[in-house]
Amino acid sequence: MNLRVFLLNESKHLEPSSQTTFFESFQDGKSYYWIDVENPDPTSLKKFIERLGLHSLVLEECLEPAGTSRVDLYHQSLFIKFSVQLAWDIPGQPFFSIICIPQAVITIHERPSSTIENIAEEYSSAARFHSFSTASIVYQIFDRLIDEDMAFVLEARRDIESLEEAMDKAADSAQIDQILTLKQRISRLSIICEDQRHCVTALQTIESDLFDISDLREYFRDSLANLEYAIRSAGRQETHLSELRQHYQITLQEKTNKRLRLLTILSAVFMPLSLIAGIYGMNFRYMPELTWPYSYPVVIFIMIAVAAVLLWIFYRKGWFK
Repeated sequence: MNLRVFLLNESKHLEPSSQTTFFESFQDGKSYYWIDVENPDPTSLKKFIERLGLHSLVLEECLEPAGTSRVDLYHQSLFIKFSVQLAWDIPGQPFFSIICIPQAVITIHERPSSTIENIAEEYSSAARFHSFSTASIVYQIFDRLIDEDMAFVLEARRDIESLEEAMDKAADSAQIDQILTLKQRISRLSIICEDQRHCVTALQTIESDLFDISDLREYFRDSLANLEYAIRSAGRQETHLSELRQHYQITLQEKTNKRLRLLTILSAVFMPLSLIAGIYGMNFRYMPELTWPYSYPVVIFIMIAVAAVLLWIFYRKGWFK
């Protein structure tokens, strides 16, 4: 597994550190650390967590590939687990785990995360954390993940607008697969935002020395408001996609009806012609018209006249529109 250690220095910046330094000083009550674990190996992760003296349930929750969002207190640790949106093409719902202990924050995730990379890079020199605490690190992680959710919501909205414009120009230009794919994406994003909202809401209700957000309460409220907006926007987009799907199905139904109407007209026109052809195709011995020299052109004329009259009637009734 890939494990990185960062020290939160007095300037509220991150600086690279090591496991050795972390285990030597994380209990002194003066230093705060952030440990990021990517693609955790069960054996290595177990050894790491056991050295911290954490509850056994924490390890079980970290190694569980799926599950539900949760915020639990285990003795001297706070465990947070929620789903994240990394990219549209990633199947399933990747989960993100955060373990808070008095002097450190441990983030655990299976897939590479641009959020973690951006925080580690920006807060190494340019940006500063709001406070000298683990809660400040947790807030920045949630804030960046929520910003990414908003970016996905806006991207989905642009895709829906492009799809709607294409359908306005040519109603049958869109494929049902495009609409269904977008709807699945929005639905998954909505679930992820709801998971994160549950966690942010739960963090605001925790009263513990282990995780004190008294200085960050307004920031968490802003993050919660952004999540609420993302959830409402995703809901509107789902409704919009349902309307586009209904419009697409109505368009297909109209095309089918036009084809059926054309087949009905052709059947109605050829039905009397088939009757005439059937009558004169009978093998009766005495049929007066058979000996008449003008019978063939007269019958052909009658058949053309019948077809023309029927076509005129259908045209007057608007069947060709």
